[in-house]
Amino acid sequence: MGPLGIILFALALIASIMLHEAGHMVCARKAGGKVTEFFVGFGPRLWSFRRGETEYGVKAIPAGGYVKIVGMTDLEPIDPEDEPRAFYRKPLGWRLLTLSAGSLVHFIIALVLLLMVPLTWGVATRDLSGTVGTVTQCLKTTAGACGTGDAQSPALAAGLANGDKIIAVGGVPTHSWQDVTDQLHKGQPSLGADNKPTSAPVPVAVTYLHDGQQKTTTITPAVGNVSADPNQVQLGLMIGIQAPPEITKHPGPVSALGQGFSDFGSYAKGSVTGLVDIPASIPKLFQAATNTSQPRSANAPVGVVGMASLTGSVIKDGGYASFLQYIASINLFIGIFNLLPLLPLDGGHIAIALYESGRRKVAKLVGRPDPGRVDLNKLMPAAFTFLVLFVGLSLLLMAADITNPLKFPS
Repeated sequence: MGPLGIILFALALIASIMLHEAGHMVCARKAGGKVTEFFVGFGPRLWSFRRGETEYGVKAIPAGGYVKIVGMTDLEPIDPEDEPRAFYRKPLGWRLLTLSAGSLVHFIIALVLLLMVPLTWGVATRDLSGTVGTVTQCLKTTAGACGTGDAQSPALAAGLANGDKIIAVGGVPTHSWQDVTDQLHKGQPSLGADNKPTSAPVPVAVTYLHDGQQKTTTITPAVGNVSADPNQVQLGLMIGIQAPPEITKHPGPVSALGQGFSDFGSYAKGSVTGLVDIPASIPKLFQAATNTSQPRSANAPVGVVGMASLTGSVIKDGGYASFLQYIASINLFIGIFNLLPLLPLDGGHIAIALYESGRRKVAKLVGRPDPGRVDLNKLMPAAFTFLVLFVGLSLLLMAADITNPLKFPS
């Protein structure tokens, strides 16, 4: 699945880039502008063809793509014959739509993918209200099935059964599976270097419903194999209960659409949080790239190399529905990042267009002449600084992805 996952990721990323640039191009043309180039990649041309007034092609450095719109900036001369079609002459509304079209396309891609998943694959749900899915039979101290020497699990010994609903632990009411696990492990001893408790485990009272009847029992955690990998042994404190497995339900069209929009909002919120957390994560990235003995946090930022390498695990663990959600989350992040008011991002050009329009209106109100366009040459140092920082962060992410790859949580 590794090579296939990387190929699928690359195809999805290229398609997203092409659609992003197509969004700019379509809006620019609808506004009456002139688009002279549409390329995937940067640097020397590898292949191209011309159709009408636009050259389409591929360039050597696969680091994105671009469309060249005549008059989008004042850094390039405009042929006199193209002056009436110059981008800066178009109404503000059309310019803002054209500049934001790339991000809007990413949002549309993400929304379509997130709507496809519940409509096509259904919605995976799990009862996390505190209901016990499975009571394990024993504490496995070795990999594999229960052996004659393996002790009975504490939960089974205490009388818990599949389907029982835990409503309180240690006298504290519980309302979710997280509450149950937190309370069961609260106050328990930590594990030493030999994977054994530093002191005796503490018995804890558990109140539960069995066939509608409330009962109370006492569970004393014990040492068992807590590894999910049957080929590995990892000892730790074990209770012997598991949450119910996921169940796939196929909702009606209205519920599926609601789920898709809900997921879109959740993923967008996660993207914003991820952007805000990037500066604080940079020291951790240095540590991850230089100290390979320390596993990377599952919440750490990841670069293109890391995202490509994770794709296989995403498909293996969650199927192609998870793959589509994964690509949707990436598109959402790119779309939001691209709207940051910093050059050379589209958000930087949007900020300049709004500033020029506001400045022009103020000048008109006070009876002053039109101040004209912003001199981008004065903004180039800031744009160059951002570009250097962005490239540096990308290289740091790449180094961390190669030397200390992020493991997909199972």
